[in-house]
Amino acid sequence: MNFNINLFPEIFTRNEIAALHPVEPGYTSPDGYTEMNKIIRALEKARLLQHAPHRKEIIHQLIEDGGTGCGNGCTNVMNGVINAVLKFQQAEEAIEQPEVILILPNYTVYTAQLSNLNGKAIPKYVHTKRENNFLPTSAEIQAAITASTVAVVITYPNNPAQSTYEGENVKELQKIVQICQENRVFLIVDNIYQDLIFPKSRGFTEIFNLTDRLDYVIKVYGCSKDTPFYSGFRTGYWFGDPRIAEKYKYIISSMENSMNTHTLVYFALNLYFKYKNITGEPMVQEDMHFFNEGLFGWSQIVDELQLFQKMNELELYDKYQARIAISDHVQEDALRQVTKLVEESEVFTDYTNQQIGNVFFIKLNPSYHFENDDKFFRKLFDEVKCGVLPGNVFGIIQHPDEIWFRITLIHDHVDNIIRYLKQIEEAFVYTTSPK
Repeated sequence: MNFNINLFPEIFTRNEIAALHPVEPGYTSPDGYTEMNKIIRALEKARLLQHAPHRKEIIHQLIEDGGTGCGNGCTNVMNGVINAVLKFQQAEEAIEQPEVILILPNYTVYTAQLSNLNGKAIPKYVHTKRENNFLPTSAEIQAAITASTVAVVITYPNNPAQSTYEGENVKELQKIVQICQENRVFLIVDNIYQDLIFPKSRGFTEIFNLTDRLDYVIKVYGCSKDTPFYSGFRTGYWFGDPRIAEKYKYIISSMENSMNTHTLVYFALNLYFKYKNITGEPMVQEDMHFFNEGLFGWSQIVDELQLFQKMNELELYDKYQARIAISDHVQEDALRQVTKLVEESEVFTDYTNQQIGNVFFIKLNPSYHFENDDKFFRKLFDEVKCGVLPGNVFGIIQHPDEIWFRITLIHDHVDNIIRYLKQIEEAFVYTTSPK
């Protein structure tokens, strides 16, 4: 599933990529470091300075010293990072049964990854609370950490809750960073929804603006959630503690072999234009050094002047900005309309979404009694003829009259989403007897 082609513009067309520069199909460096190192560091530095310009010297050192690498999507990057962390921790201090703390509710890909390790690490779950917007608190993390804990994985903004650490709540995240570093436990943060906080002027809490150290902190990011029609290109990166870099490269090389040049070209352009948007600076020829380390293929030598001229001729940056603006507007408008409907509804009594992203987590009025999520799902599927993801998919413990479900906002026009939500309301008002 992907962004609806009838709603969202393709961020780069295949014809544009083909016209920009010849792309030689083939393997890249195992972790994408050779091709992507410079642009990843430039983007991360710009993001940190944007929100904390007073930390310029510290940020410069963090970016200079940090490790980084790519993979086939954030799922693959996270898998490589977790495996690298396990290898590092076992070399430092052998732990008989390593634990990785996972947060629920959350997208369950991390549990699946741990299950594939054949017992090399086991998940330990922190079940978060609605009053904390389903984000873990420092007290919950502290209570979960034991001598066997090697890592804590946190997603913010969260999926399905689409909540994040901001305002006073940032202090909780900073305490979590401190707890992990003091206990020599890796904190791995998945920030895949970082560019979908509306309005954009709200900013974003960067994990490396909450610490002066790289040790035991790793950030993971990819473009599949914020860039239309990027998902299938399967690229992401990590940045942080450099001590896992060689182990990560080995893991990715042995498990995935490498990405391909077409994917990396698409990814590099996306990150480069994000970088330009943050700095507010125009494209300049000197920037073309970001693309001259084998990005287009092993035998493709980049003429920086020619590449710069072609980018301008194709108006790639202007088109990118216009298309992203359309994409953001469609998603922000859908969030507004769905929020309004749910807030005015008697069938839906709660929701979590802080005007973030493109998914929405909704609670059913407990007056309509259901024993569990499964029976609620079957009613919707059989009677309303629409599908949702019930809360238990994301790890919420099933309780009678505590029915949560998630919908997405990018696979259909908001008018159709609203129509289906109203059909769900009607199904309960007319066919279900409240207690």
